[in-house]
Amino acid sequence: MDFYIILMTVIGVLLLIKLMSRERKKVPPNPPGIPLLGNINTLRPDTMLSTMRKLHKQYGDVFSINIINQHLIFVGGYKTIYELLVKKADVLGDKPYFFTQELLRNSGVFSTSGPLWKEHRTFCLISLRSLGFGKRNIQTRIIEEIEYFLAEVENHHGDPFDIQDLVSKSIANVISALVFGKRFELSDPTSAEMCNILNAFFRSTIFHSPIYIFPFLKHLPGDLFGSKKLMKKFDRIFDIMCKILDEHRSTFDENNIRDFIDCYLKEQKKKNEAYKEHTFSDKQLISTLIEFFSAGLETTSTAIKWGILYLMHNQEIQKRMRKEIENTVVSGRLPTLEDKPKLPYCQAVCYEVLRLGNVTPTTAPHALKHDVTLNGFVIPKEATLFIDLDSINMDPEMFPDPFSFNPERFLSQDGKVTGTEKIGAFSMGRRVCMGESLAKMELFLFMTSLIQRFEIHNEAGKPLPSLEGTLGFTYTPQSLAASYKKIY
Repeated sequence: MDFYIILMTVIGVLLLIKLMSRERKKVPPNPPGIPLLGNINTLRPDTMLSTMRKLHKQYGDVFSINIINQHLIFVGGYKTIYELLVKKADVLGDKPYFFTQELLRNSGVFSTSGPLWKEHRTFCLISLRSLGFGKRNIQTRIIEEIEYFLAEVENHHGDPFDIQDLVSKSIANVISALVFGKRFELSDPTSAEMCNILNAFFRSTIFHSPIYIFPFLKHLPGDLFGSKKLMKKFDRIFDIMCKILDEHRSTFDENNIRDFIDCYLKEQKKKNEAYKEHTFSDKQLISTLIEFFSAGLETTSTAIKWGILYLMHNQEIQKRMRKEIENTVVSGRLPTLEDKPKLPYCQAVCYEVLRLGNVTPTTAPHALKHDVTLNGFVIPKEATLFIDLDSINMDPEMFPDPFSFNPERFLSQDGKVTGTEKIGAFSMGRRVCMGESLAKMELFLFMTSLIQRFEIHNEAGKPLPSLEGTLGFTYTPQSLAASYKKIY
């Protein structure tokens, strides 16, 4: 009996200490949930954006939601995000294991962490820069693709059509030029197949289903979450990339580097000669190529689509852009990056598209090396972090009347571009989007060229397409049916 009393006393003291420790650690608040399932209802794609905005308004920049005992921490607000991703960047650890790693066979750059991520991210940046990535000489390839793009728009002779597939194929060709050293015909079935698979992936509701957080659910009988169907589609992309890689290898010349694949094959050859084991495998290359296409295609093409949609809704802004272009760019040629400083209003329109288009409202998940204190809350090591970029873009203190399309918010009184550094489009810190500079180039050149050549109008007799988007991993327009009247 005495032993039992002592044991119960010890257990009671330990529980009290644990409880007091929890009280001392101020954990992020979370909304009430459903027993066992927690806050799973917050992930519904049709309401998630509005739900997250309400939770930020109620709880502040840092709050948590619990999904079947999995703690998901959402970090919002420019200052708080900057504090975490820049000032406290060292606390960010390996990426948590989510379903996207399954699709990429646990390889690549964006979906990996640690030494593998660091080595291959550095290699990718060096290689892409050597190919002109982020530099002005890549605009030749972009403008070449824009000419094909505009010719295809003209082929519709002003008849209304949904331009979304054409935009995707055109942006895919810019990426193809960098990584494959060639472009696909806009009618090419292989290019169309890859674009369709990747577009479907980014629009998929899988990002808002339990399997995204708990990949082991793929082993359940049937295909409740559509994961098996998606994995088969990604197997098809792997097959396409393998074929392209084989073609490259058969014509590879290390003294004549044509594209990113050649850069990789050259580095792979060096590693084979120097080491028994290394990470520059064919599987790693193929996963990286898929990531390039996924990130480069989806985010930029979606931004352009939002730009077209907002200009359909704002004819006066469209006219003002065109007037600025006509006053600056010599008739008969397309706008270039050299014209950009003289086109501040067009720049402001593009920045407003990046803000209000809100292509990636939330980043991919992050993990921590250890507990971290943020805004007075202790975020535990085992938690999964999501950076809420939407909370920056729609912050009324930073951007008054945030839901209105107003390019002039990025123009000073003397007409110069200002305030663009606060846009939450490409994240920040070490995980900032590698393709930021290319994406901005493409958006500016495609938008100004399209407006220079065509007037964009709504389909006659029909209501304007909705400004409400569809949320998958990215936030995309529902429809973009419009007519394009040629100016010259």
